[in-house]
Amino acid sequence: MHILIYKLKDSSLGRLVVSVLVFALFVPLVTHYYLGKHTVPSERTPMDHFQTRSKLDRPAGKFDLLLDNIDDLKYQVDELQRIKLSLTNELRELEGKKNRLLTDISTFTKKADGTRIQAEHYHSDVVRAKRELELIKLAKVRANDCPELPQLKLPQRLTVPSESEVSPLPDQRILSNCQLRNCFDFSRCSFDSGFPVYVYERPLGQRMFDSDTMIISQLLKESHYFISEPVKACLYIVIVGLTEEILTRKSNSEFQSDLHSLPYWGGNGRNHLILYLTIKASNHSSNFPSSDINTGLALIAQSTFPDGVNFRPGFDIVLPPSNGPPKGDAWSRASLQLPARRKYLLSFQAMHTDHVTKAMAVLRDQLNELSQEARDLFMELYLLKPGSFNSNEEGEWLLWGSHENRTKVLHQSTFTLIAGSHGKHSNWDNCHIRLLEALQCGAIPVVLSSRTVLPFNDMIDWHKAVIIVAPARVPELNVLLRTITNEDILQLRWQGRFLWETYLSTTNAILKTMLATIRTRLSIPAHPVPSSPTSSVFSDARIPVTSSPDPDAVIGLPLESPAFVRNFTATVVDRYNFWNSPPGSFQMYPSSPFDPVFPSSAPFRNSSKGFELIGEGAGGAGVEFSKALGGNYPVEQFTVVILTYQRELVLIESIQRLVGLQYLNKVVVVWNSPEPPSLSLRWPDIGVPVHVVKVAKNSLNNRFIPYDVIETDAIFAIDDDVEMRHDEILLAYRVWRENRDRIVGFPGRFHAWNTENNQWLYSSEYSCELSMILTGAAFYHKYFAYLYFHWMPQVIRDKVDEYMNCEDIAMNFLVSHITRKPPIKVTSRWTFSCPNCPVSLWEDKTHFEERSECINFFVRVYGYMPLLRTQFRADSVLFKTRLPSDKSKCFKYV
Repeated sequence: MHILIYKLKDSSLGRLVVSVLVFALFVPLVTHYYLGKHTVPSERTPMDHFQTRSKLDRPAGKFDLLLDNIDDLKYQVDELQRIKLSLTNELRELEGKKNRLLTDISTFTKKADGTRIQAEHYHSDVVRAKRELELIKLAKVRANDCPELPQLKLPQRLTVPSESEVSPLPDQRILSNCQLRNCFDFSRCSFDSGFPVYVYERPLGQRMFDSDTMIISQLLKESHYFISEPVKACLYIVIVGLTEEILTRKSNSEFQSDLHSLPYWGGNGRNHLILYLTIKASNHSSNFPSSDINTGLALIAQSTFPDGVNFRPGFDIVLPPSNGPPKGDAWSRASLQLPARRKYLLSFQAMHTDHVTKAMAVLRDQLNELSQEARDLFMELYLLKPGSFNSNEEGEWLLWGSHENRTKVLHQSTFTLIAGSHGKHSNWDNCHIRLLEALQCGAIPVVLSSRTVLPFNDMIDWHKAVIIVAPARVPELNVLLRTITNEDILQLRWQGRFLWETYLSTTNAILKTMLATIRTRLSIPAHPVPSSPTSSVFSDARIPVTSSPDPDAVIGLPLESPAFVRNFTATVVDRYNFWNSPPGSFQMYPSSPFDPVFPSSAPFRNSSKGFELIGEGAGGAGVEFSKALGGNYPVEQFTVVILTYQRELVLIESIQRLVGLQYLNKVVVVWNSPEPPSLSLRWPDIGVPVHVVKVAKNSLNNRFIPYDVIETDAIFAIDDDVEMRHDEILLAYRVWRENRDRIVGFPGRFHAWNTENNQWLYSSEYSCELSMILTGAAFYHKYFAYLYFHWMPQVIRDKVDEYMNCEDIAMNFLVSHITRKPPIKVTSRWTFSCPNCPVSLWEDKTHFEERSECINFFVRVYGYMPLLRTQFRADSVLFKTRLPSDKSKCFKYV
């Protein structure tokens, strides 16, 4: 029985059997006692049983029999208690053994789980290593297939000649026909030199410093190109002081002596630039007397070259007089670009002397006749009083009235006439002043072709902003100008404002344009636009806690986008496009969304490697599509930029959702919160680097900072509370690769016109048109991040900080202004919700009011509404297409 109980003790069945046995032994004894019956033990004989019965028959023996039964029962009870105690001890021992076995089992289970996890990690490491090996092999193949860039052999650099090393002046014939190829030393200006410029400390032509000359000198020294070591300079600038005051004027002989005695003149002035810039425009502008002074091989930059005889095209530089402030944004001084047609079709205000040339007399009569043809022509010609002009002004169309009076008329003029000089000593200042005032006011200049040369004529394509006609066409201007469409008028005005703001609006802009002109002529790339250094929120003493690597993470070799590979091409081959389209030619960008695209045959004709062709060029449906990036560009990756503020758990979940995302290069988290991340926060390991960037202040502008850790052209900006599926992101990425100059994303919005107050409204209602894509979930080119911080007017970023709003509207304005294209919406998503987020900026009641105010303010800054409408969205090619059973769609749900 002990053995049976031992075997069954740990089960409910065993405990039941023991209870039954005890009951079976105890119940018969009690039953016999109360019923007066006695069961004779099996070991007793029949005689013993008879004797017992005899005793029971006697009354005196009943008590003895009862005592015997009690003793027997007591014995049996004692035996049962002994058995119970024995069983209890055995059960206790077995329970202890059971607990020890369970502990051992738990320990071995934990060890087994740890071993299994470690084995999975080893397996993941092996898979990752194999994948990296494959990618390294692929990268090696690509590197071997692509021809190496040639080693650039730079010109031998020369030192600045000392006083003992004086070069003789060439003859006058060479001086009058100077070009860079024969009058400039390229060896001091190598391709990688950065175009170093040295500025002489004191101006020439004056016995004392004046404030205007000091401004010019200071602005030049603030340039990217300025260096303080003359031995390393490519160009030496000599500032000619303004000579309005007779007390400070020097004679021509004194001026020439001072010029030739400059410490780095070297006898012939090679690689020198004589700069004469008139800051305050007037009717009596003076110019550097270059015709009376031997300037050697030096370049000359000034507004007027007498009779144009001494002007050497491609060598000398025509500057406009500076009529604006030294520096600063010019948008507040510019005119709005709409309406297209204004009160006056054509305007012209001028005064002249009584000694007019024959050509001036003919033009005067033609203008008077023209003004009689239509009432919307504004012509005012005044005769200058005798004695109020000098002989050099004969044959000149002089400025009439003040700058304020002239601009008042120009603001009401669609076109304005600019007539050249016809005197013996042509003064281009008046024409240039008219040109700058017209561009500032949005009046399209109509230039009568003459000997006048427009500023920076070899770099600026003036035909895109100015109408140039022969003087013989003056009688037909009334008809010709009316044939120009409103679209062309607005395009001419748009281009004119860009040229004025970028190159002509301030003294600093004119000086930067002058230096950029010489640099471009020398085929030297512009100064590279700087990336913003990335400062991590973690320090050496505060290392982030990361979780174990996710086995679903896609492991790949980081693929950076090529940078600064078109420097020489952009500087030489494509220079007119860079000069005559925003943002201009002052800086070189790592890459551009406007770079040329390969023809489809390039991967098959050994013209380009690095393509991931779908089905190796044969195409294919979903299976082949998922294995290759395809498209018209070589394979590349994108960077996710997440803006976050005091929502740590929401952020971690957002990063975790990126596990396994194809073509992901890295994740950049812009930590807008004032406090650092919690020490207990565990950052997920998703297979790609995660950079958590520390910013100087809490600003929504931080979303678009061009951080140096962003090494891809494609940027996917996403809010920390946005949940997106991988197929949605990949579809948007593929669409962006075919539209690199546009914002491609998900939530669409619209700029609506309020007819009650004639202002723009921000609308988030469902509409069949849209004009903005919210950058809380959108792709854009890194090029636009550079423009956002280094070209877009500062007042727009200030407005974003003021409202803590509108940064996405500002980016949409910028891209549409540059490209003149609307954004592209993908998939049917219109809104995003985050039920677990504690705070959302859009929940503020003033959110939509501020966004409407932003739109109207940005319109004033740009001078017009740059946003364009679009009426379609992009889905994958085979979406909602019936396919055979053996084919699959590109994406199942988008």
